[in-house]
Amino acid sequence: MFPGSRGRQAGLSYIELLTTLALISLLTLVALPYVHHRYKRMQEKELRRVLADMRAAIDRYHEYAVLGQIEPWDLEWMNYPEDLEMLVEGVEVRPAADQDPVIVRFLRRIPVDPITGEAEWSCRAYDDEPDDRDSSCDTLYDVFSTSNEQALDGTYYRDW
Repeated sequence: MFPGSRGRQAGLSYIELLTTLALISLLTLVALPYVHHRYKRMQEKELRRVLADMRAAIDRYHEYAVLGQIEPWDLEWMNYPEDLEMLVEGVEVRPAADQDPVIVRFLRRIPVDPITGEAEWSCRAYDDEPDDRDSSCDTLYDVFSTSNEQALDGTYYRDW
């Protein structure tokens, strides 16, 4: 025993323990929305990056096609790829008439939608209406998320 102590044991009382747990719980409840908001913002940033990469790949394919360096895969192809798989598998590109064709892959793989967690994307064909989301996608003109969730700014991911 310490000098001056009267036989009491040192430690936390039940009230002190409950108060500590209540404070920790309150801090956790305050932090959870912030963490959720940060996580959703990170997902949105990743979605924007992935969409930009896929759209850039479609544009690069289109540039080669307009220059006549890609053979048409269909009579009405409109200089756009058939689907995302075509961009991953690659196509023969002939840099010049006197050169042998080379296989150019525009995407390494079909990216995963960070919102849905799947590598599934909706698409729009060249001759579809701008707001059309139920396209057969005869030619791949644009891609967008299949998610029906609302973003932090109030828009829907499918409209990005």
